[in-house]
Formats: sequence, structure tokens, C-alpha cells
Amino acid sequence: MDIKIIPNDLFGEVKAIPSKSVLHRALIASSISQKQNIKLSNVDMISDDVLATINCLQALGAKIETESNNIYVRSIKNISDEIYIDCKESGTTLRLLLPLLSMFSKSTIVNCKGSLRDRPIIELIDTLKNSGVCFEGEIFPIKVSGNVTGTHFKIKGDISSQYISGLLLLSALMEQQTTIFLTTPLESKNYVDMTIDILRDFGITVKEKENSYVVFGGRRLFKAPNKYIVEGDWSNAAFFIVAGCLGKNLKVNGLNFNSIQGDKQIIEMLKKIGGNLDNSRDCVFASKSDFTSFNLDFTDIPDLFPMLSVVAALSRGTSILSGGKRLKYKESNRIESTFQMLKNLGAEVEKIDCGLKITGQEFLNGGIVNSFNDHRIVMAASIASIRCKKPISIINTEAVNKSYPKFIQDFEKVGGNINVIR
Repeated sequence: MDIKIIPNDLFGEVKAIPSKSVLHRALIASSISQKQNIKLSNVDMISDDVLATINCLQALGAKIETESNNIYVRSIKNISDEIYIDCKESGTTLRLLLPLLSMFSKSTIVNCKGSLRDRPIIELIDTLKNSGVCFEGEIFPIKVSGNVTGTHFKIKGDISSQYISGLLLLSALMEQQTTIFLTTPLESKNYVDMTIDILRDFGITVKEKENSYVVFGGRRLFKAPNKYIVEGDWSNAAFFIVAGCLGKNLKVNGLNFNSIQGDKQIIEMLKKIGGNLDNSRDCVFASKSDFTSFNLDFTDIPDLFPMLSVVAALSRGTSILSGGKRLKYKESNRIESTFQMLKNLGAEVEKIDCGLKITGQEFLNGGIVNSFNDHRIVMAASIASIRCKKPISIINTEAVNKSYPKFIQDFEKVGGNINVIR
């Protein structure tokens, strides 16, 4: 679907959607525990990525049902002889589940689609090979078989934090004490902390040491709660928080201010550059703001890059956005796609090493934006429309289904003026 957005201030109230990152991990932890009935609550929306994880877990033998705003999980009982799983375009699904497959299936055919076929995975495969897992095939679909025999894993920490999260989930099932060694500094540590936090909620102890994690696992130790509440998603809430700052007033509720999610930093970051933000209980109140330029390293908060690039383009002065080495391996090359989005909207922007240099202005022109099949480009461009002189047309908005299927609906609910082109 292609849409045209007529510039208009947004105002009103939006409820944060359930955290995709938390939900992936809670679904997997519930499925690999030995508890038979676990209720995941506050799940009023399931994205394409989460659906990919659900389908893969069901193929492995978990029983998963949705009802109202809840997901009910019955864990995997038996080891399958041979199964087929399709991770679609969900990198989280692939990287978190790949280490677990040999624990629940004698042989697994693993497939994926789209840009995920070109995103990093070889380092995780090599680590698993060194631990006894067998892989057949150079390109997807690949076949996974064999058993994990090692208790020590070595992996780079600066390619994908999901590698470490996947190995932590595997280690939680191992009867022996397991150690994960990082051969390079860890980036996006917040996501690893989130995995550890959820494992602890399920009874598994993880100790962090210098450049390593020690896991005291064993499936018998899983003490899954009867009910697990999935908190709101700060990554996607950030779009509407910024919308309130660019327009009139917006309230975003359903957020946890004690969350481990790294993108919670959006609040303090925006306040530092002039954002009018207040919070009470689980709500953020955002109102019209006059932003000043900033320098920010996105190494640990890569998902905020497109939205904060729009903020930079509408701030006084010149901003430097750096630390985007891994942005090249997202749903799109996110440095390039963000650059093209801003350029097409009339921003003053140039590419620098692993980032962008952006000189702000009061309004952008408007224009045509290619989503590059990237959900965060669609959402960032939509919010940019608030401060455009002319309409914005966005090509292929279905990309938002990856993380936020109701984004267009919520955007319209708070005043977004959208016409469907085709």
C-alpha cells in the first residue's frame, strides 16, 4: 500500500504496543520451560516478526493460542525427528532459535526470506559448529542436526547482540554450567540484559563476568511464572513521543519507566535538546518543543536512528549521528535509507563514516519516500510529515507490519491525515 500524508499536527492519546523484543524472549522461554500452561498478558497486537517466532515454536512442538489480549503457551514436550521452520524476515527469530534447534529436533530445515538472507549469521553458525552442531548448505534453506557437546562458547559481541541472547537461551537448557566468552566488545548490551532478566524471571541464574557470561541451567530449573506481563515497547513509542514534540500534545501510555529496554533513553535524550516532556506513572506527555542540535552515538540504540535523524533535520544547528556500523545490516541499509528519506524531503544531510551529518531547519519540503521495505523508515517519514510544507507520499507502507501493524491506524486516530494512493 502506498499512501499520501497531508501535513497535520497530531494530538490525543496512544497506548504503547507490547514490546516485540520482550515478547520474542518470553514466548521462547515459556516454550522451552517445563511448565505446561503460561499466560502472557498485555499482548493486544502481534507483529509479523512475533508471528514468525510463534509459528517456529509451534513447529518445534509448543502449543500456542491467542485469546483477547493474552497468549497461552504450553511448552515443548518431546524431541521431533525432523521439522521445517521458516523465520520469514525476522532476524530475532532466526538468531534466538537457531542455537536451540538441536535440543528439540534431531533434524531441522531452516528457511528465511527477503533481506534476512543477507544479514549476518555465519559467526553464530561457526560457534555452534565448534560445539558439535552440524550444518548442511551454504545458503538458505539450511539443515541443522547433531547435538551440542561443548560447555564453552566463543562469539563476537559487536556483530549482533542476538547471537549472545540465543546462546544464553541454549545455555539455560544445558545441564552443565556453561560459559559464553565475548571475543570483541559487546554492543547493544541492553538486549542481552533483557534476555538475562527474562531468564531470571523463569528461574535461570546468569552471572556476568568480564567479557563473559556464566549460566547455571538445566530445563528442570525453569520455574516459569503462571502469568507474565509483556511491557510496552519504547522503540515504537518513540515515534509518537517525538510526534508530540513536533506538533501539539500527545500522551503515550502503557510504558515501564524501570524497563531494561535501551530505547527508554529517548526521554532523557529529547529533554537535553529542548523536548517538553513530562511523565506520570506509565505515561509520557509530549508537547511542542524547540529542539537544538546534538551529537549522538547509536551503537547501543540503533533502532532510534531514523526517528532521531528526523529530529536532527528539524533542530537548530548541525547534528552528528554516529556509531551506525551495524545499521547497514537491518531491514535496509538504514544509514542509506534514512539518508535517502531525508534528502527526498528536502533536508540538508550528508553521509559520514557510519552515520549522518544533518543541519536542521524549521520545516522540510515534503516529497516521495521509498520505505526500502523498512518499518522504521515508514514510521519516521510519517512523523516527519508534521513539519512538512507539502504532503509526503510513502511507497510500500506494509513494511510496518514487521513490528507495528496498527501504526497507520494509530497515526490516524491522533489526527494523521492519510489518503491511500494504491
